[in-house]
Amino acid sequence: MNTNIKHIFEQNIRLLGDADKSVYYFRQQRYDKALGIVTNSLDKIEVVVEAIITDRDYFHTLSTDHVLGMLSGLLEAKKNKDYILFADILELQLMSFLYQVQELILSKENMSFDKDKYRNNVHILLERGTGFSERLLMSMDARSLLDSGYCIESTSCGLMTLAAEHNDAKFYFHTNNRVQLEAFLLAEQWARDTKQRYILYGYGMGYHIKELLKLVPKAEIEVFEGDINILQLACAFTDLQEFAGEERLKVFFDPDYKALRKRIASITAEEAFIIHYPSLMNIREAKIRSLLEEYIPWSKMLETC
Repeated sequence: MNTNIKHIFEQNIRLLGDADKSVYYFRQQRYDKALGIVTNSLDKIEVVVEAIITDRDYFHTLSTDHVLGMLSGLLEAKKNKDYILFADILELQLMSFLYQVQELILSKENMSFDKDKYRNNVHILLERGTGFSERLLMSMDARSLLDSGYCIESTSCGLMTLAAEHNDAKFYFHTNNRVQLEAFLLAEQWARDTKQRYILYGYGMGYHIKELLKLVPKAEIEVFEGDINILQLACAFTDLQEFAGEERLKVFFDPDYKALRKRIASITAEEAFIIHYPSLMNIREAKIRSLLEEYIPWSKMLETC
């Protein structure tokens, strides 16, 4: 992937995540939050669109005739304070176009395992982590993991999702579609002004953790994970730069779940215990799953559905 295409691809991931959040806030008439996000994106959107139009050899199968008109429509709607129309253009036209761009790039490029990126991510995770070592993380054999029940797939925005098998059933940790929106909605459901610390079980690919850090800028987050394979795959197929220097985040590798059981036994009123449900499904020990399910009010209902 050449430098220009890589820049477009990575910028689009960020733009799609911001656009989804903006539309969400526009629909709630929380225009201050929506405009705060989207205003910073307009210039970046224009740069990306111009880069796509310029590189016609690469994007020749993609129709760009309507793109400049779409950008003009966004600016006009913003000028007129027509935030219903603004959100419609953002969601139905701009995001649709950016997803087409991502799909085209994914169809042409080989998203291979990057050893240097993996090593950098390992070092970032070690800064935030307890219970694992560089040797343990660096022992990953990506091919053997992907052959032993784990599956990595590209989502439509360009990020990776993860699937695993348990009891002969395959399940996903994150959506295959708008993964950043899913992570944001989950984190917003968890976020509370009254909580100073969040104890979370389930690292997954880390998307929900990144969104929670943004939504609770003053709170600390402790993440517990019992499967080293998950941490290895997250280092291999995501970007942990947002975690670099983030002192509020601590990640605990807890394969026997002793630290987690001790921690949730001492939860205070200023703390919240939250669970990433797909990560709970990945727990092989029935007793531990049953213990954590007690903290999910609706989990028993699933058995009758």
